[in-house]
Amino acid sequence: MFVKDLSVPLNLRKAETLEKRISQNHPILLELRTFIKNLRSGYNGERKMHYYLGQIPHKRFYIFHDLRLPYGEGYFQIDALLLSPSGILMIDGKNNSGKLIIEKNQMIQEFMDKRIVYDNPIAQAQRHNLLLTYFFEKHKIPPMPIDSLVAICKSSTELCISPGYAIAEKKICRVSELLGKIDVFYHHLNKAILDHRTIEKIKRLLLKSHTPLLTDILEKFSIHPFELITGVQCPYCFQFAMIYNRKNWICPFCHFISQDAHIDAIKDYFLLNHSSFTNKEIRTFLHLPSTRITTYFMSSLSFPFTGTTKSRVYHQPQNFL
Repeated sequence: MFVKDLSVPLNLRKAETLEKRISQNHPILLELRTFIKNLRSGYNGERKMHYYLGQIPHKRFYIFHDLRLPYGEGYFQIDALLLSPSGILMIDGKNNSGKLIIEKNQMIQEFMDKRIVYDNPIAQAQRHNLLLTYFFEKHKIPPMPIDSLVAICKSSTELCISPGYAIAEKKICRVSELLGKIDVFYHHLNKAILDHRTIEKIKRLLLKSHTPLLTDILEKFSIHPFELITGVQCPYCFQFAMIYNRKNWICPFCHFISQDAHIDAIKDYFLLNHSSFTNKEIRTFLHLPSTRITTYFMSSLSFPFTGTTKSRVYHQPQNFL
């Protein structure tokens, strides 16, 4: 069962929001789109893994997607973690295109006349095994078997493992082979080591310790807030900006009418700026005609707030994004 399900990475949503709210001739656009492409590729790989993980018999594992756990002065990322009473299996997804050559000290990607060298994924997986072991030791979790797999998620990728590299042949598989590999792990470790109480403790610990990487997307791409396209985007023709008139948003281009198009615009504001705003700030961003109308919007949304009247600050509700 999925304890932490797969979701669209917040940094991907931030980057895609920035893309639609800057000028299409902005000098940073090419770099931003490359950033989005890389994030989207990683997410698509995890979606393919998610499909196969969803086919595992329901009670065999507790499954966590996309964990980022602290240890020492840094963090380590786990694409998928499968927890059972017999041990833990970690899966690292690779969604690279072209040809992947796995050697003992490196992974080489050959794609469109380019040759890119990466760390050996087996070495990376072994490092994560150690870090997870240290993490559990720190939190007084009893020792347990921890193993790992590397899943090649793109079916068109050519996989070449150096001859005689036995551990890579065992631990690297195509995503279509994932269920079989997981089944071997499950039946190999058929002795329960962790009782129910310990399992529940580990589940709480992983969820509580997960620390998502939150990027200030404007700072990353050196975008000043005044460069952003403000206003409410039409959900039909995607033009900016809709005009507010008598509780309706009207698109001046295609004449589409909506009563709630401002919801997505407020989400954009949170994704691009801060976790709070004043009446004036959101009024300016949405192009609302008056303070009174903005106050009406905020009261209808029931956002949490601090302060009173003119000093009131509205805060992002939990799970609003």
